[in-house]
Amino acid sequence: MPNHRLSWCPCLVVTLLVLPWSGEASAREDSAYQQTVERVLKLLPKRPIRVVVVDSNQASVDVRKALRRIDAFITKGGRVVYLTSHSEILQGALKEWALHEHILATIIWHEMAHIDGADEEEAQRREEALLTGYIIAQQVDQVEGMRYLATLRSRRGRDGKLAQENVEETMTARLLEHPIAVIECITPFGKPCS
Repeated sequence: MPNHRLSWCPCLVVTLLVLPWSGEASAREDSAYQQTVERVLKLLPKRPIRVVVVDSNQASVDVRKALRRIDAFITKGGRVVYLTSHSEILQGALKEWALHEHILATIIWHEMAHIDGADEEEAQRREEALLTGYIIAQQVDQVEGMRYLATLRSRRGRDGKLAQENVEETMTARLLEHPIAVIECITPFGKPCS
């Protein structure tokens, strides 16, 4: 399986100026992205408050270049997980490929760890633990799952520390004005999850 997680070298934390998103995406509730992300969120131990799928082609050239190297990101201080529509993992999940769906769940879980205040090492450990659980429960092909887990673990040196320093890029963009899909956690009473 080709290396799908393009954000590993170096790990990239993206901070964007988030402008208010329009209601356009919520009108597309039946979109393939909406259905796929909803399916993937069911694989998680806990749902994020909101997941937004964005199109990096809507961003300026310098921002687009950075976004093409990542599958997902959060904004500094934000509580939303953003997925990039071009992500090979998301594209595989759209085709209902089980391994890609589970990998996408681990990527979302990684970003949720950051939302909860985890540093990169802890976020990676949580991501790997979730994937390990999927492998043990035989929810993914064990050979492919172990191969991907080995790739995830290669992000750290033998001492368990990050093999590379994280790079934080701060960008200002109007990227988030027109998301492709917005998936929100809503309680049975119609209120947002806390």
